[in-house]
Amino acid sequence: MRAINLLLAGLLMLAWGATASAEKSRDAVNGVIPACGWTTKVARPNDDLMYTLQEKKRRGCIIEVKALHPTQSAVGMLAAACKSARVSSEAAAGNLQDYLLKDNRWVPVVRGPGGVFYLTDHHHLAVAVWNATIEDQDKKVYAYLLDDWSALKESVFWERMKNAHRAWLFNRAGQSIPPSALPNEVGKLQDDPLRTLSAWVRENCGYVKCDPPGAAKSDDGQSCADRSCEEKFGSKKLPCANAYFIEFAWGAFLGSDEAAIPEVKAALDAACSQQNPMNQQCLDTQYDKLLKVLPAAMQATAALEAKTWVEGKASDQTAGKGKKGSTTTSVGHNPKVQQPLLPPKCSIGDAQ
Repeated sequence: MRAINLLLAGLLMLAWGATASAEKSRDAVNGVIPACGWTTKVARPNDDLMYTLQEKKRRGCIIEVKALHPTQSAVGMLAAACKSARVSSEAAAGNLQDYLLKDNRWVPVVRGPGGVFYLTDHHHLAVAVWNATIEDQDKKVYAYLLDDWSALKESVFWERMKNAHRAWLFNRAGQSIPPSALPNEVGKLQDDPLRTLSAWVRENCGYVKCDPPGAAKSDDGQSCADRSCEEKFGSKKLPCANAYFIEFAWGAFLGSDEAAIPEVKAALDAACSQQNPMNQQCLDTQYDKLLKVLPAAMQATAALEAKTWVEGKASDQTAGKGKKGSTTTSVGHNPKVQQPLLPPKCSIGDAQ
């Protein structure tokens, strides 16, 4: 009888352990993740240098958007507005956490001097959450730690950030800026219409950007236009862009004297400041002006001079997003002029 009781107790312990393990797994999936802080551990990439969703959940953390420090000076507010509408819609449907927990919406961060968390990508998503129609306490994102450089002096830290391609220290004209010129919070990021125009050109195959195998797509996934570009002009036909901050580099070209697009100045004058909620009238005006510029922008990016100019800008950041060990920089130049399609026009209150 005693042996039977011991056997039953053992079986109960095994069942309890399995249940606890399952509950722990469900908790991870449901987003029970600690707040970012000094105890947050550096995430480990796999053999392909990719960060898996499992690793992000295992070592990742959740952080208020207002606590993130940008590593670039601007975003394209039109793109951010579309994402913000989507975030608001997901929140209204009760799906915000599931939406933000998707692999491609975890934001990469670096812990710098003083324990400050620096956002190194997904600035548009952070701006979208910041401006979404949700409660302030819900304006958070999930993050994974790339590096812990908190022990470095400020000057050494920024030198390492630059060398590791973790910061875009240029203004919208492509001119170099010091780290002190960067905004200290997401809510102070400026609008760069050229960044939006560059994204539209990319989506219409004006230049081709292909993700390496196993990489998580952008925070809204790969658009139909992006898939079409990859099918039409993939690596077998054109070298896909692997340079860092390639959208900014092409945007800077479109605003340069080399591109010689007179209508660009009018579009730049239509920049929209960050407001909560964003100013729909300003965004609509900017959309109309950029739409008029788009055909000329497509023409300009196809020129050989465009390739040379952007390669020069990209060389400041070096290559590294192609195959493991590759040192060849490609800017994804497409010499064939493409006929642009109508870009999506978002209303802040609607999901697009």
